[in-house]
Amino acid sequence: MFVRRTKPKSDDAAAALNAALRILTRREYSKLELYNKLLERYTKEAARQALKKCIEENWQSEERYAQMLFNHLKNSLYGPKKIAMQMMVKGVKPEFYQQYIDETNWCEVAASFIKKKASESIKNMSFEDRQKLLSSVARRGFSNSDCLEALKTASASFSED
Repeated sequence: MFVRRTKPKSDDAAAALNAALRILTRREYSKLELYNKLLERYTKEAARQALKKCIEENWQSEERYAQMLFNHLKNSLYGPKKIAMQMMVKGVKPEFYQQYIDETNWCEVAASFIKKKASESIKNMSFEDRQKLLSSVARRGFSNSDCLEALKTASASFSED
């Protein structure tokens, strides 16, 4: 039977800081994500010290990360419930993203998804096909009222085309 040998974790805070900087040069990370990445190779104390230094120097910013993730998910046509859930999974507190959620017109985002998903005029769809379309919009994290409003908006835009 194979025995997996693991290397002991380093307690060198300077090496952990260098690793954190290498990680952060690629993209933004939440505090939780960065800490978990550092824990793969460094002790808790070294990871904590590196994370603290990154936050003090503003190399890691929860606000920047929340804005980046919010924009990515919104542009991928996800709704506010899905975005809030993803933020929670990534360890971002609501105070960093709630303002973005409140300022967004979710009916427009949902209507964009419907226009992208619907290959034909919505008025020509059967009742079952419209229900499937609404279900797919709801699964992306939109409220029922946003789904229905978006269906009306998308239907009107199809008739204008």
